[in-house]
Amino acid sequence: MEYALVLPVAESHSERIKAFRAQYAGWASRPMRSWPHLSIKGGAGLSAEPGCLDLIREIAAATSPFEVRLGGPAVFPGDGRVLHLQVESPGWGRLHRTLVDTVARHTGAQLHPLEVAGWIPHVTLLRLTAQALERRDEVYAAVRRAVPTDSSFVVETVRMERFDSVANWWKQFHEFDLTGAT
Repeated sequence: MEYALVLPVAESHSERIKAFRAQYAGWASRPMRSWPHLSIKGGAGLSAEPGCLDLIREIAAATSPFEVRLGGPAVFPGDGRVLHLQVESPGWGRLHRTLVDTVARHTGAQLHPLEVAGWIPHVTLLRLTAQALERRDEVYAAVRRAVPTDSSFVVETVRMERFDSVANWWKQFHEFDLTGAT
């Protein structure tokens, strides 16, 4: 089973991202397989075992809610097909590092290379076709019109999701509230 830890995007932002995905589905190289979210930990070391869930629960209980600021549209260097919103959040960085390091230490799991080298926080909008990439300025303009860039929201939960290969969709498996002192 594949698992991941994600931060839900505020509902008002999520609805606009879903509308953008629907309106510009022709720019997508494949259908999206999850609701809008901000990934924080890949699957290495994650499981449905009570010990793993307790570990994540402890980390969440020691973490205060924090702000996430969404920036403008971008694509990753390299193949450049992942259209996303840039993210700025010191709280994300601290929680990401704590989750990655603690889960690895407790499980001995081999980390995903991006967890070691530096995961880039982002909210994926679409995986672009080659034709859409050629029209990047138009794509970016559409994002700026349709999606709440240069805005922020407060993260209060971490969700563990599990990939359902039959449905080809990431589904919520567990939710952990951030309840640390502010």
